[in-house]
Amino acid sequence: MPQYPFISYHPGVAKQVVDTVAVADTTLCDPVTESFVTTFGGTVNPLPRITYDIFMGWNIVVLGLLLLLIVMNKQLFPRQFRQILSVPGGVAHTNQLLREWSPIGSFLGFTFMLAYILIIALFVQKSFVVLTRDAMQYNTTGMFFFSLGIVALWVLLRFLFLYYMNWIFDTRDAVNRQVTVQISVSIFSFIAMVPVLLLLLYNPYSLFVWVGIGIIGLSALIRFVLEILETRVAIKMSSFFIFLYFCSLEIIPTALLLTAGVRFFSQGSVL
Repeated sequence: MPQYPFISYHPGVAKQVVDTVAVADTTLCDPVTESFVTTFGGTVNPLPRITYDIFMGWNIVVLGLLLLLIVMNKQLFPRQFRQILSVPGGVAHTNQLLREWSPIGSFLGFTFMLAYILIIALFVQKSFVVLTRDAMQYNTTGMFFFSLGIVALWVLLRFLFLYYMNWIFDTRDAVNRQVTVQISVSIFSFIAMVPVLLLLLYNPYSLFVWVGIGIIGLSALIRFVLEILETRVAIKMSSFFIFLYFCSLEIIPTALLLTAGVRFFSQGSVL
């Protein structure tokens, strides 16, 4: 055992300190001591690691198909694609579009509305997973199809009320303009939601949920304003009555679905 040098003017004290260091060094450096644990008294069972990952393989497949849909529509219908995106620019753009073709029943309009429904449904499902931190219940394909049905019903109710008003007031031109606005704003919402959803899948933070909700709310407000402006061109009616008309058109479907959603998650049934 090597000795540690100690310089002191008191030889006796120096010898005592060196002996103490040597004993402590021997005790600390001994590789095996009597208190060392060599056996276990029971079986060690591994615990599952807690994770908040919400990404699933089929999610990226859905997003990939939706992005492919954008590219396909842009390549197959380049002029119509540019025209539908220019609708928020003013009534003149809508007039030019409707003189050449109608988005109602077109392949471009149908596929983009379908893409909008799919991406909003996926966002709703992942939002429930992130906000509740319950991946076992909400991060399933069953919950995705449930969200898909809710969003599809919401969009369908809006169109049904729109055509119902058209049947009452006989305003076909106004309906064509309103449907065009809805398709155009839905495309912009779809494009804006893609990066937000990707961030949410790889970084499940509630911040991205609220960003997505903000995009949906902003798009609803823009759609509301544009529909009022387009309707004033087609219908010679007071702006106040047009405002009330669109309030009922937007509020009734949203209120019905919110009520059904609250009852489902609180009571397990929408009835």
